[in-house]
Amino acid sequence: MAKKLIFETISLGTEPAIPGAGKLAEWVGAQRGRKADLVSYLLEVGLIPQQDAGVTLPCAGGIFYGERWKESFLGLTGGQITGELDVMPDYVSDDAMRIREISATCRVALPAPHQLSLADRYYGDEDEASFALYSQYRRLFRAMRDRGVSGHVLHCSHALPEELETLAGKNVFFYMESSGAESMATILEHQQVLAVKMDDLSLLLKMGDEYVIDRVIIVDPGMDDLREALQFFDPDCIQVGGFCTTDSERYWESLVESSTISL
Repeated sequence: MAKKLIFETISLGTEPAIPGAGKLAEWVGAQRGRKADLVSYLLEVGLIPQQDAGVTLPCAGGIFYGERWKESFLGLTGGQITGELDVMPDYVSDDAMRIREISATCRVALPAPHQLSLADRYYGDEDEASFALYSQYRRLFRAMRDRGVSGHVLHCSHALPEELETLAGKNVFFYMESSGAESMATILEHQQVLAVKMDDLSLLLKMGDEYVIDRVIIVDPGMDDLREALQFFDPDCIQVGGFCTTDSERYWESLVESSTISL
């Protein structure tokens, strides 16, 4: 009889489709006096399918959640830093409580600081502006964790050592969708878990002698990808990851199905 292996499934966030005005208005009207807007809607519709599919560690949010983050900063005018950075955590706290009603073990995904592309018109020093921004990130992380969110996933287009050194940790995971050897190495300096597509697994394996790799998250694995990964990692060191950027209602169900293989 074939032996079955079931791997944990890990969400790295979603990018739901923007609804039509009528659909959004209907949803907002059903919120019974709660604070609700487009971002609230996207959080819900991205998270509920994960919960329904049985994703082990779901994750609300995605790149779109950067808009809420910016709404929560004081000292911004448009996309520019024009005053001393501070935060108003009410919005993200409300989001956290909404998320917790759906999932008790959920993380939240959003862009890493450099992905917000904020122009400094106040500090006049790149390092000072960056570390002021990192400090406000940590405050908003804390506000959400205080309301029960289990952690955050930061999507990045570059692996910046100063960001990783300041923000990476037990509750903050950096995910870079397309990463070369240099970026992988920079991330592994600060976290021992990496999410990669199978095309990048060979690069990761070359770094095993230099860096500690506790776990690997295989993103959107194909039928035989997990079997191949088992040649290099123990089963309890492999997880199946997903970042939904399609309108397919079956995405999360298919991901969970892919996490069970026969040997």
